[in-house]
Amino acid sequence: MNDQLEMFTTTLGLAGQRTRPALDHVTVAIANNAPDTSREAGEKAKEHSGKQRELIHFWIKWAAKSDAKGMTGDELSVLLQLPAQSVSARINGLHKDAWIVDSGLRRKTRYNRNAIVWVAC
Repeated sequence: MNDQLEMFTTTLGLAGQRTRPALDHVTVAIANNAPDTSREAGEKAKEHSGKQRELIHFWIKWAAKSDAKGMTGDELSVLLQLPAQSVSARINGLHKDAWIVDSGLRRKTRYNRNAIVWVAC
């Protein structure tokens, strides 16, 4: 399999039924035509992407049970002290893999922009 959009590949179970990847699934998206610096960064990120997925899912699940009713990517970025790009990539993967969904709520970010409030499925 080529590296391009690896995190968007479909996983099939018995009888061809679609299954969702494990919560700690290690993935990054690297385009075929990515420069060597991007490939190197992607390979470095791959080694901890599964742990980040688990942490982000844990906090979204925890926050859904609290008064917060879920978490935004910006809140997760601040809480976990991770770059917004890392959090966004993990949220996209978790959403695609049906581990989290858009709650329909919106909250302001640190930059006064509306952000999706995510909840665990």
